[in-house]
Amino acid sequence: MSVAHAPEPAAQHTRHVLLESPGVSVVDFRCTAGVAPAGAEEQNLRHSIVFVRRGSFQRTHRGETRVADPNWVLFFNAEETHRYAHPVPGGDDCTILSLSPALALELVARHAPAAGAERPERPFRLGQGLSSPRAAALQWELLAALGRWPAAIALEDLVAELADEGVRAAHAAPDRPAARTPAARRGHRDLAEAAKLALNRRLASPPSLGELSGDLGCSPFHLSRTFRAEVGLPLRRYLSGLRAHAAAQRLAAGEEDLTGLALDLGYADHSHFTNAFRQAWGVPPSRFRALRGRPGAAAPRPPGRAVLRTRSQPDLPALPLRNESRPRRAAKTHPEDPTCRDTPQPSPGAAAAPGSPTTGTAGRTSGASTGA
Repeated sequence: MSVAHAPEPAAQHTRHVLLESPGVSVVDFRCTAGVAPAGAEEQNLRHSIVFVRRGSFQRTHRGETRVADPNWVLFFNAEETHRYAHPVPGGDDCTILSLSPALALELVARHAPAAGAERPERPFRLGQGLSSPRAAALQWELLAALGRWPAAIALEDLVAELADEGVRAAHAAPDRPAARTPAARRGHRDLAEAAKLALNRRLASPPSLGELSGDLGCSPFHLSRTFRAEVGLPLRRYLSGLRAHAAAQRLAAGEEDLTGLALDLGYADHSHFTNAFRQAWGVPPSRFRALRGRPGAAAPRPPGRAVLRTRSQPDLPALPLRNESRPRRAAKTHPEDPTCRDTPQPSPGAAAAPGSPTTGTAGRTSGASTGA
């Protein structure tokens, strides 16, 4: 399959095909964009599931704008459109599972039968849902395994389990009580999204509940109650999840200074960080680093593993990435933002993907194939 390159002005993304097998491809995606408003509208090419490993961004989809960060798993149907914005500096890293139509329908049929049956061409009824600790652990296990080149069956089994857990977790979230009027529902949603954005912006030094509610123009009790109802988690657990994911990303990249890492993420001290990390991941930071450390480090490529292949840019068809989508209109640059450069810069603390990463363009382009 080949798709012509869409003209795009700035190279701010890298992507790497980590694994291809029948029905699914795994892609590592990294965005180095600075603070920027919503870009061009894009159209999905494939069904896909996206796990955010680091950073945050906003996605406008089906008339709603939502913050995406490592607490969420995102879903994309082929042919749907969306737009991205980057209100927080630092870019983002994502793991993408690009699915064949048959596999996407099978996943949804297991956890939400009615959703896929209503419109089989758009199996994912949810745009995003809360992820789970198990999905996060499976993602890091997969990335670490890719750096070690295990047997193909082990990788494919991990991918299948991760995809299934992502869909399960998103559909397992309890129904949220709806506000009485459409205006009230929008107000509650917007308040929760603003709080999510504020926590991502101030991860190292989060505001107090009183400060945050004052900034958002409501009472602390209203913010606490509304956030829990809209998001499905209390504010404190949401913040803890963001910190746990940020710590895992740094440790997987080989971070050795645990005290410095603790202070960078706003923990009181090394002991506080270790206890919180153990509670989130089930192991202390040093053990996590030993098990999952440097998942992107280049590993010798063994013979006879045809199911695994990484491909350099000249061999990749120009298919759009994060959600594996293509722009419907030319993307806009933001020359006033000094962090938007023609050549992408490494994201702080980000681990390299196996092999040499390929440089993408503005827009979500990827060479991942679903094998469909």
